[in-house]
Amino acid sequence: MKPLDKIKAIVAKLKAITESESLAIGKRAFDQVAALTAQKESLLAEFDEAAQAMEASDLSEQIIAELESVRRQAEENAAILKATAQGVREARSRLKKIREAELNTGAYARGGAALRNPDASTIVAKA
Repeated sequence: MKPLDKIKAIVAKLKAITESESLAIGKRAFDQVAALTAQKESLLAEFDEAAQAMEASDLSEQIIAELESVRRQAEENAAILKATAQGVREARSRLKKIREAELNTGAYARGGAALRNPDASTIVAKA
């Protein structure tokens, strides 16, 4: 296979993978995203190898435009993944704070028996 034909095939595969990645991100199927990332890395290594075997002037404007499209889609996917990861971190932090607040809240029955965590903070009223 000629280097130019190989590059065209690789670009087509990269485009399909980034589209699949975008769909997987939308479905929150992050296990699929990880597998697609490995495929992209492998294709990019193949691309580098094929690109070294040819001159830059041999790349057509169409291939360059398709590569740019793949790059933009990959950057959008990366930004969405980054925002999703940040959202998960913030949600975990908020849940941790809520859980800690619940552990530090005591409730008592009329007779003074603890209904919740006996080690919780208490407020003592002084007369």
